[in-house]
Parts: sequence; C-alpha cells; structure tokens
Amino acid sequence: MTNASASDNNDTVTVLHTNDVHGHIVEGDYNGVIGDALLSGIANDTRSKGTTLVFDSGDSFQGLPISNSSKGEDMAAVMNAVGFDAMTVGNHEFDFGLDQLRRLSKQINFPIITSNVYVNGVRLFQPSTIVDKTPGIDGDEVVVIGVMTPETATKTHPRNLPGVSFTDPITEVKAVVDQVESNARAEGKDYKTYIVLAHLGIDTTTPVEWRGSTLAKALSNYAPLKGKCVLVLDGHSHTLNTATYGDNVTYNQTGSYLNNVGRVVYNSDRVLSHGVITHDEAKKNYQVNPTVKAMIDDIQAKYKAESSKVVIDNSPVKLSGDRMDVRVRETNLGNAVADALLDYCQSDFTHKSNLAVTNGGGLRETIAKDKPITKGDIIAVLPFGNSVAQIQVIGQNIYDMFVKSLGSILQVDESGKNVFDENGQPLLEPSGGFLQVAGARVYYDTTLPTEKRILSIDILDPETGVYKPLNTTETYYLVTNDFLAFWW
Repeated sequence: MTNASASDNNDTVTVLHTNDVHGHIVEGDYNGVIGDALLSGIANDTRSKGTTLVFDSGDSFQGLPISNSSKGEDMAAVMNAVGFDAMTVGNHEFDFGLDQLRRLSKQINFPIITSNVYVNGVRLFQPSTIVDKTPGIDGDEVVVIGVMTPETATKTHPRNLPGVSFTDPITEVKAVVDQVESNARAEGKDYKTYIVLAHLGIDTTTPVEWRGSTLAKALSNYAPLKGKCVLVLDGHSHTLNTATYGDNVTYNQTGSYLNNVGRVVYNSDRVLSHGVITHDEAKKNYQVNPTVKAMIDDIQAKYKAESSKVVIDNSPVKLSGDRMDVRVRETNLGNAVADALLDYCQSDFTHKSNLAVTNGGGLRETIAKDKPITKGDIIAVLPFGNSVAQIQVIGQNIYDMFVKSLGSILQVDESGKNVFDENGQPLLEPSGGFLQVAGARVYYDTTLPTEKRILSIDILDPETGVYKPLNTTETYYLVTNDFLAFWW
C-alpha cells in the first residue's frame, strides 16, 4: 500500500496563531480581549472543517496578575486545553526564572522550540519540530522552527539568565533549514511548508538584523526555501501587521493581548489568505468552549480571593500605564511610581536620594478612575517582582542616562509626517527605556538631533528641597529598580 501524496490532495490547511497574549485568558468586551475560552471555540470550529494548526509566538505565560500569580502554570494548563501544536519563547518567558521556564516546558503537552537560545553552550530547547496532522499523506508535514529576540539579554532581569546566550536569529534559522533539508534528502522526503514562530517584532528601536520583517525578507531570498510555502508568525512588537515577501513568504503578527487571532489559510500550492480574526468577528461567528470557560472561571475565583484586598479606597483620576504613553512621555502613573521610589529612599538608605527613575517598559497596566486600587491592580502595574536599589552616580552618568532615554527617532504617520503631542512637540517612537522620573527636571527639545535634545537638567537637593543645575562631576544618589541598577 502506498500513501497518498500531498500534491494529489488540494485540501486547505488553516493556521491559527497568537502572540504576546501576556496572560489575557479572560474574554472582555470592554478591552476587546477574545480570551482562551473563545479561542478554543474558534480552534474547535476550524478543526471540524479541516486540517488546523494552532501556534503561539511567545510572551504568553507572563503579564496579567491572573497568570503571574501561578508563575504561568495556570496559563500552561489553559493552553493545553486549547490544544496548541507548538510555541516559541518570548523574552518575558524568562521573567519567572530559567528553572520555572523549564518547569513550564514540561507542563505543556506540546513542544516549545527556539533555535538561538543557549545555556552554557547547549540549546535550551529543540530548535524545530515536525507537525503531521495527516499521517496517511506524504509531503504535507509542516516544519516548524522557533527563534527569539537577542534583545532578551537586556529585557529581563540578568538573574533570570544564568549561563544563557543568544545568537543571530537569521543565521540560526537558516542553519536549521539546512539541517532539516539535509535530513529530508537522506530520508527521501520533501517538506513543502515551513513555519517560523518568531519573537522578533518590527519595532524601529530593534536592530534591523533582529527584526521579524528582516527575517522574512531573508527567507524569501534563501535558495533552499525556493518553491516552498513559508510563514513567519511573529510577535514582540505588539504590532498588527501582515505582509508578503517575494513569492513564497507570508508575514503575520496579531497585535497583542489576544485582541485578535491570526489566521493563515494555504494549500499545497500557495497561501490563499492571511490576516486576523478580530474580537467582534470572534464574538459574532464562534462560541466559547464551555470546558475551557469553566477552567478559567475557577482560575479567576482563586485569583480574586488572593488579590482583592483594597489598598486605596478610590482613585480620583485615571493613572495611565498605556504602552504608547509610558514609553513615549511621562504619565501620572509613571510619576506616582517614581515619586514613591524617591519617597521610600529618603529614609531607608544611608544616603538620601536625589532622584528616582523607572523604565516605561516596566509599567504594564492602567489604573481606572473612580474605583478602589487593590493589591491586584498594583501587581498588574508592576508585575516583574523587582526590588528597590540605590546607586551612587556622578552627574555625567545622569546626563548620559537621559540622552539615552530620549534617543528614539521621531514618530511619523502613514504619510511620513511627524506626529505631535498636545503641546506641539514631535513624539518619539515608543521605547521601553524611556524613563519616568522624580527628583529631576529635564528640559529637552525633540526637534533637535539626539545628542543635542537635552537643554538643561535640574536635580533635587533632598536636604533643602531645592532643584539645582546638574553638575557633571558631582556625586548623586539615584534610586531605581534592581533591573536598571544592574546595567550601571
């Protein structure tokens, strides 16, 4: 008996994919989150109509407190229930530590893959896997390769990366392709579809050679993949983006927080469609999986009991932790966090602190107006478990720090024109390194070249409460989180 050939079978394959879910397992009409119960319904409905693959491109386990409270273990159980076929590693997968990531990899019943992460010179996980949904048909197996951003080296706490190193994404993916193709020739096989689960993103602050779009372009020109169907399913930059490179590479990214589910449909010849299922489309056309919903309800009940303690009876204003705010300019939430750091360190260290800074990328949630602030809200804003650190610096260090904080290129709209804030100043591109500040007054002009943007800096004298011009040779005491302190 001979198996059928994929070339004789023109059935379509549907790929569903997610990225940067960050623990958003609960459906929400108010924030457009599809949630995993509805995601499971989408997956089951799609499976009932034909061959379906389900993938995740990283940053799933860490994010909202409902997931962080179990260090991602509840999220792992939910992903098992949805029925993922594979996932890659995101930078935030390391936030609970390397040992916990390894523990999570054993709790999920699907492979976690990445090609460019090494621990003491040995790959952390397998670089690829073969997914075969129809064992009776030759040639329809799918090669799935994982790859992640080397930016992880500076985007999680160093304590989470003992012995960990990151190598060039494009070089590693090509090397895996070469090895897979060599093995295929030896076994008399011909793989026609490659799917790269990437956590690279397309942020302008990411080095060009590490971007998902650059990977997609490189693969479209890579000879061993000519004539094959190649999908690059990306994450990391929280971008809603779909594109085609060359005649055989499709790039897709869904945004973030499960606001959309990526969908790519292909057959043995070509990609037929690529894009996303939005929250509204999901609500209209699919039903939640009651089994998964019951699981999530139990997780919610457990978390609510742990996190509902009220810390402040009412927040009179909205405290903005919006990603596009805290990574671009100061917000009232950023000021509140920095003020709290500065106040805390006036009495708990030998030296009083002159200033406090925290990185915008470390603020992860908004606190609503006219509602109590709970323990859970605070954990949602500051989910990384950092400690407070005071460091001794000189004025030149402070000046250089703010030059870097304000070093992003300017935002432009679709027509290439600058985007302005309410004061008529051009806005910078979002950067997780943009600093929220207390105890310093930084006067700057974003219209000037990067190295000339800072006009002046005044620093608080904690003994007198007076702000004085920065002296580049004077000693100051700066308070921050231990993540930032490590890099001084």
